[in-house]
Amino acid sequence: MKIGIDARICDDGGYYWQYCWELVVAFCRTNTQHDIVVYRNNDISGNIEKTRSETMSFNRLKAFEEGKARRVFQKENFWMMIFFDHHVPHHYKWEYFIFIESLKEVFFPKKRYFARRTYQYKLQRAIKHSGLVIAMDWWSALELNERLNVPEYKIEKIHWFFPRAVRSNVTEMIVDVATKHDLRGKYLIYDSGNEMHNNFDRILKTIRKLKEKELIIYLIILCEETNKDLDVRSRSIEYDIADQIIFLWPVDPAVEASYYGQSAGVIFSSIYESFPFHFSKAISYWVPIFANDIPANKEVMWSSISYLDPLSIHNITDTIAHALSFPKPPNYTQVKSNFSSQKSALELHRILDLKD
Repeated sequence: MKIGIDARICDDGGYYWQYCWELVVAFCRTNTQHDIVVYRNNDISGNIEKTRSETMSFNRLKAFEEGKARRVFQKENFWMMIFFDHHVPHHYKWEYFIFIESLKEVFFPKKRYFARRTYQYKLQRAIKHSGLVIAMDWWSALELNERLNVPEYKIEKIHWFFPRAVRSNVTEMIVDVATKHDLRGKYLIYDSGNEMHNNFDRILKTIRKLKEKELIIYLIILCEETNKDLDVRSRSIEYDIADQIIFLWPVDPAVEASYYGQSAGVIFSSIYESFPFHFSKAISYWVPIFANDIPANKEVMWSSISYLDPLSIHNITDTIAHALSFPKPPNYTQVKSNFSSQKSALELHRILDLKD
């Protein structure tokens, strides 16, 4: 039987894009019974064994061009198509599964009104006509059922994983970060975004609270979106911690390992996650992680990270102060063994076998 995979991920090359491509590669390599056709963007290079790859550069934002994509898919007469998120061509009537990364754009929208309504319409339409919706975690699966009225029999969950392609392949160069930035104490790294659900202001208030306790902690921001946000800079001045916040973007890939390796940890303040992709670099560099005590994080990380109370600055402050005073090396061995591209690919094969 013939399976089509639309791997034209509309992303900026972030963790989810890397995850999707590694899953597609693992799925194709573990395939033993299906003919697979993978549609990809022009910027994805390389071939996959036992797979036919097709380049498709149609603009998903234009209905006319997506109509072309639909006709290409339908001409192949696939037994099953696999799409990611809401990107299903309009009027596509054949059988398909859909992967849902998260519902953050439903609950914490950053799009303007018209774009938001268009997104919600496309998402609900894609889910309605799909044969199965594959979620990243049990929390998202529950939300699909309770918030979007997706029946339980239509929801599946497979193990997701942290993509491997998060570290640069360039030759690493060692630098003394403290000397380079004239730091007189330990520093934390923040490499996530500054959307509503990221709750970043909590981190700034925590740095201020630690300063009030005479514990000077620096924060190095390795995120383009957060670095460009002028409101973050104005708040750091308002909280009297401007000299403790280092805006660094882009970071030279050759020295990235030094920044992570010499840090006291990576901190996250998000109040909503599906699978915590943003932990990828911290795990790759074996750096301690401080993150909010929310279901998605605990489902994946268990006791391997330090959990913060998203509602209490005092708890966050005390947790970080204690962890920095009594540092322990992290152990992500179990996490890495539990979540892999091969396991996810085999589970996807299992779902398809049940459908067959």
